[in-house]
Amino acid sequence: MKAAIDIGSNSIRLARSDGLALSRITKLADGLEKSGKLSPTGVADTIKALLEFRELTAGCERVTAFATEAVRKASDGGEFVALAEKQCGLKIRVLSGDEEARLALMGAVKPEGAVTVCDLGGGSMELISSKDGVTPEYAESLPLGVVVLKNRYRGDYRALINDAPALVSKYKQKPTYPLVAIGGSACTIAAAILNLNVYDKTKINGMLISAKDLDGVLPMLMSKHLKTLRPLCAKRADTVAYGAIILGALINVLGLDGFTVSDSGNLDAVLNQA
Repeated sequence: MKAAIDIGSNSIRLARSDGLALSRITKLADGLEKSGKLSPTGVADTIKALLEFRELTAGCERVTAFATEAVRKASDGGEFVALAEKQCGLKIRVLSGDEEARLALMGAVKPEGAVTVCDLGGGSMELISSKDGVTPEYAESLPLGVVVLKNRYRGDYRALINDAPALVSKYKQKPTYPLVAIGGSACTIAAAILNLNVYDKTKINGMLISAKDLDGVLPMLMSKHLKTLRPLCAKRADTVAYGAIILGALINVLGLDGFTVSDSGNLDAVLNQA
């Protein structure tokens, strides 16, 4: 049995080849944009989750752990990796931006042929375009992850709605291919639209979300009562509206009617590597 662990900016996720999948919200990137360092609380929560995941992968013949934008960017990212490896007994690889883009493209559930994958995380948003769906021809990463946006706008959703078109304007230069969104925010938005009581990736993979769908669900995602209205969104209640706003701006700037969602991404690509 194999396993992979994705140490992200907002969450840490485990996938095993027997189908087990777990996610823990840790907000490792909380405050990173201002301080340049990882959140101390996020570090402690990530270490706690890694210890839990270590127990769940004890019998695996291969465990691959990797970190992305937050650890790559933080001035104390190297210190975090050393601490995590010492306390958890895991070797952690910090992916480069190019590696992260390639894995996002490889792991996403997507249509045949030309495609653009949007990887919306906690610390950044990457767009990766490919004519054949395999080889990246365009990749651009911007610091527009949901934790970054939350720290920057602090609940002022109207200000973000006004700023978002300019924030994503650099993406105008990419080819106009069908768009697939991966990451916890996109999946949570899909689950909110479907009003799922229990998360079901088979209902999420390939789901089409239109601009109209985003506009319709946004007031609820911004509501202080989101946890009650959509209990499945509770763990991301403080960040998911930022994701919906930035994705809405993205499809507008690209001239698209919407995007499809993929529950699969980097983690699945790493898990399935030979």
